[in-house]
Amino acid sequence: MNRKDFSEIGHTGGKATFTIACDADGHVSYQIGYSHSSPRPMSLVGIYAHPDGFACGNIVMGGIGAPWNTPPFPNCIAVMMASDSQGKFGHECPECNKHFRSEGIPAKFPLTCPYCGVRAESYHFLTPPQNSYISHYIESLNTAIYEAAPSSSSEVVIDMNAIADSITDEPRPDFYYTSIAQQTEFNCSACNSYNDIRGRYGYCASCGWRNTAEIQKVALERIRSQLVNGDLSPTDAVKQSVSEFDSAARDYVDQLISLVPMKGSRKNQLERLLFHNLDKFDELMGDCFDIKLLKGMIADRAFVNKMFFRRHVYEHDGGVATQRYAEESGDGNIEQGDLIRETVENTNKLIGCLNRMISTLENDFHEMFEPVSFCIEIENERKKRMSKRNV
Repeated sequence: MNRKDFSEIGHTGGKATFTIACDADGHVSYQIGYSHSSPRPMSLVGIYAHPDGFACGNIVMGGIGAPWNTPPFPNCIAVMMASDSQGKFGHECPECNKHFRSEGIPAKFPLTCPYCGVRAESYHFLTPPQNSYISHYIESLNTAIYEAAPSSSSEVVIDMNAIADSITDEPRPDFYYTSIAQQTEFNCSACNSYNDIRGRYGYCASCGWRNTAEIQKVALERIRSQLVNGDLSPTDAVKQSVSEFDSAARDYVDQLISLVPMKGSRKNQLERLLFHNLDKFDELMGDCFDIKLLKGMIADRAFVNKMFFRRHVYEHDGGVATQRYAEESGDGNIEQGDLIRETVENTNKLIGCLNRMISTLENDFHEMFEPVSFCIEIENERKKRMSKRNV
């Protein structure tokens, strides 16, 4: 699907209906319903709102006959909220105020901000227009209850269809909420949940697993495919592969810097770190975070170090070996001034090593910053069921 970055995604539509009944003694009761009849996809969630008009909890909406969870305050009102026209929901982080989209406003597990990693109950991530909708919803219900006459019944409708389908230039009401397409859509490699985020790297909003390693693996497989098909030279493939590793490694280190308390001198050291200096990178990761970047790679350490040196020569010296390369790379077959001719075999081996290194970084990172197990366990159970069906 072609889409523009940061384009608006409209509301799916639907109608919230309050049916008000007032008996002869003036006792008022009401029922709340939500209907949807457009061809647009729709997901529906429930939010508990305080009578004063603000969200205060999530509703666990089970199957038919299943009771809802107890509201956090007496007299809370159930607010029905529908998705955007793609069946997704927009969110705004309460900490960094950035927008993202996911599959829902979950009640059984917290949301994680893809950008800063803050984790909280999902109603804390409502956008300002969503909060305006809740305020309007509560105000409409309270007004209908207040104006109910004895021995009468009435119906009040918040018609999102009329606003969603409107083609006029009239300003839309504040309570009409939409979401904003971001830049990178991905399904989490750990829990398979949908995410739409600004930038390239981020945490899964559902389970909190970071997508960095998966992004690198996909990019390296694309490079490998182009190499095998002859669409990319071994030299260019080395340059692009190490560049992908640099980007992914920097992302993990940036997260560690932002999440782990440390002295300013250590922070400065990590911020200035050059990832193609493999020995220094490995040493710092071990000393600072007990991350063993080259775990299980004793036999390949010298090879990776050599290829990192080669990438520098390809990028900055036109592929001609420098004195530093001859002295420090460990490549005994190359002398200063030699033109380095790269091979497909070396490049394929390098790609495999880079994937192993970033997987180690990913797993060690998530030992410190654990994901939400709920979503991952559900996905693992789904995979088990699917595998049994395919036997």
